[in-house]
Amino acid sequence: MLRVPVVVLGLIMVFAANVDAQDYDFTTNVPLAHVYRDGVVADAASPGFVKYQRAIRRNWTVAREDGRPCAYVPGLQGNLWFPVDGELASANLALEAALKPFGRGQRADVFVNGKKIASLELAPGWGTHRLQIPAGVVKRGYAKVRLHFRRTVMHAGEKTAAAVRYVRLTKASAAPAPVGEASVARALSATRGDGLFLPHGGGLDYYLVPPKGMTLVGQTQGGAVEVWVGRDGKKPKKLAEGSALHIPLKSLGGQAIRLMFRGKGGDVTLTGAKLVARAKTAVPKAAAPKYVVFWLIDTLRADKLDFYDVPNANRRKKVATPRLAAVAKEGTVFEPFWVQGNESKASHASLFTGTYPVKHRVFTHKAKLADAHTTLAEAFAKAGYTTAGFVSNGYISDKWNFTQGFNRRHYANFIREGKANNAKAVTNAAIRWIDKHQKESFYLYLGTADPHVTYRAHKGLIEKYDRGPAYTGRYVKNVTGTELGKIKGKKRPPSARDRQRIEALYENEIAFNDHHFGRLVDHLKTLGIYHQTMIIISADHGDEFWEHGSCGHGHSLHQELINVPLLIRMPGLFPAGKRVTAGAEGVDLLPTVQSILGQKFAKDNQGHDVRPLAWTTGLVYPWAIIASQGVRRYALQVGRAKVIMRSERAIKVYDMLLDPAEATDLFGQSLVLSAAALDPLSLFLSRAKRWKKAEMGPPNNLIAPLH
Repeated sequence: MLRVPVVVLGLIMVFAANVDAQDYDFTTNVPLAHVYRDGVVADAASPGFVKYQRAIRRNWTVAREDGRPCAYVPGLQGNLWFPVDGELASANLALEAALKPFGRGQRADVFVNGKKIASLELAPGWGTHRLQIPAGVVKRGYAKVRLHFRRTVMHAGEKTAAAVRYVRLTKASAAPAPVGEASVARALSATRGDGLFLPHGGGLDYYLVPPKGMTLVGQTQGGAVEVWVGRDGKKPKKLAEGSALHIPLKSLGGQAIRLMFRGKGGDVTLTGAKLVARAKTAVPKAAAPKYVVFWLIDTLRADKLDFYDVPNANRRKKVATPRLAAVAKEGTVFEPFWVQGNESKASHASLFTGTYPVKHRVFTHKAKLADAHTTLAEAFAKAGYTTAGFVSNGYISDKWNFTQGFNRRHYANFIREGKANNAKAVTNAAIRWIDKHQKESFYLYLGTADPHVTYRAHKGLIEKYDRGPAYTGRYVKNVTGTELGKIKGKKRPPSARDRQRIEALYENEIAFNDHHFGRLVDHLKTLGIYHQTMIIISADHGDEFWEHGSCGHGHSLHQELINVPLLIRMPGLFPAGKRVTAGAEGVDLLPTVQSILGQKFAKDNQGHDVRPLAWTTGLVYPWAIIASQGVRRYALQVGRAKVIMRSERAIKVYDMLLDPAEATDLFGQSLVLSAAALDPLSLFLSRAKRWKKAEMGPPNNLIAPLH
C-alpha cells in the first residue's frame, strides 16, 4: 500500500490508496503445497520440505551437496511425517529416497510408523533406494518415516549422517523417480515458469480454510487440469475439469478442505491459479489522533465480554461491561485476537515491539526487553507526543526495561512504588495527569490489573456473578495469588462451589474495571477531547478456570489464556461498528500505530498494519495467528483450524467453530483440519525469527515468494 505522510497542523495525515482484498495465490503459496507423484514427495529442494519435519527447535539443514539441493539429517536420525489419505492407505506402498551417506561403512535402518522395514548398507555417493512397505503399516492420517544411521560425522559444519535429496511415500506400482539431478528436478518440481507444474496423473495438494464466497480461477497450458476437493470423513469429489477454471466454492467456504490439482493429457502448467473475492479495501485519509489512550486490562480473556461473540467456555453468563461495549460500538473489534504469550512479560513485549517471543526472548524471569527494539512509546515520542504510563503490573517497569520511550517523570508503577493498584487508583492518576497535559499531544498507557489476582469481591458486583447458594467458604472476600498458586494444577481441584466463587470473583473484577474505564471516558468527554482521542483496549493474557484441568495462566496455549480483546476507537482511522474476523495478533499493534503516524516500520517488526483488514468490504482471506509458551510450545489458528504443538508427537488439533472450548482433540482423526493449521505452523517455525508479515504475509497465505 502506498502511503504518503504529510504534516497538517502539527499532525500527520496518511493517505492510503484503494487496494484489492487479499486473495490466495497458489503459485506464491507453493511452499504449502504437497507434491503428489503417485504418492507424497518431501522434496528438499523446496522451502515446503519443512512441512514434513515437525521441528520446533532443530530443523534439517537445507544445503547443497555436489551441486544438488539437499537437507542434512539432523544428527543420527531424521523423522519425516507424510499425510496419508484413504486412497494411499488402501494401496500397496513403497518408500523411495535419494540420499548420500557420510562416513565409512554407513548404514541406515528405515522405520515406518515404528516398524522397521529395512536395514541398508550404504555405498559412498548418491544413491536411490526403494523399499516395499508391509501391508497394514500405513493407515489414514500421518505416516512417520524414520531414517536411523549408524554414526554421525562433522560435515560442512553440521553434525549429520547423510544428505537427503527427497523421500517419497508412493504406490508400489508407481514407476521409480529418475536418477539424475536434472531429471529429478523436472519430475518433482511444483512449478514451471510462472505456473504450477502438473504432470499427467500428478499434481499438488493444498490444505486450506477458505472463507465463503471465494472463486477458484486459473488457466492451463499443455493439457487440462482436474480439480478435486477432499474433506475429513468424505471421499474426494471432482469439482471441475478443463483448461480454464472459474469455480465458485459455494458450500466449501469456511470448511477445512484439501484442494487437489491433477494434470491430464500431458505435462500441464496451471497459471493464474487463485482464490479470488469481489471485495475492496479502501483505507481513507485521516489525521493521526491528537491523544492516544491505551487501556490494557491485565488477565482479561475475550470470551467473558458481552460484546464478543465467542461463547464463554464454562457456559457462564457473560460479564456486563456497558462502558467497554459502548466504545466498541464506536470502533473496530478484532475477533479473534491473540497475544503472543500466556503470561505478562512475553505478551507485553510483543504488544510493545511487534516481535514474537522467539525474537524478543522476554519469557524468563531475568530476561529484559532489549534497547534495540522499537516500542510503542518510542514511536509516539518520535512523533512528538508526550508519553506517560500508570501501571499496575510489577513486570512492566524499569527493572525489565519496559519503560523505553516513556517520559520517566510521567511514569509510575504502582506495585513497585507500593501504591494502591486497582483501576480506581489508575483512573484517578490518569485524570489528574490529563488535566495537566491536555494542551499537549499525548500517549497515555494505563495498565490496569483488576481481573488479575488478587481477585477481590466488590459490593454490588459480586452478587451479580456469584448466583449460587450463599457462599461461606474461604474465598468470601478475595482469592490471592498465593492461594491460586496452591491449587493450580492439583489433581483434585477445589469443590464445585469454590470454583464457582473463584470465577465469580474474577468476573466481578472485570465489571469493576469497566466502571472505572467509564469514568475515564466521561472525563475525556467533559474536557471536550474525547473525539480527538484514539482509544486502544486490549489485554496481555487471560486466566483458566479449570476448562483444561488447571487455573491461572502461564501453563497452556488454550483460548482462555491467549484469546483476548482488541478494540480500537478513532473515527476516520477505524470504522465504527466493524468486526474484523480475519485474525489479528499482538505483534500487529506497533506497525498499525507506525502506519498511522506515517513512520517506517521498525527494522525488526514482524507484524502488519491491521487497518486494511478493518476497511475491507466483503471477504477477507483468514490470516494465521500465532502464540507460544517461550520457544517450547506453539499454537496457530487459521479460520476454524487450530493446532497446539509441544513436540513432533505432542500435537493437538481443534475445530474452533464446532468446539470453541477445545474439548475434543481431532488430530488423530481429522487429517485435513490438522494439515490446514500444521502446515503453516511448520513453515513459520522454519524461519520464526525472520518472519515479517508485512513483507511475507502470514504463513498460511504468503504474499511474496519464500526462498
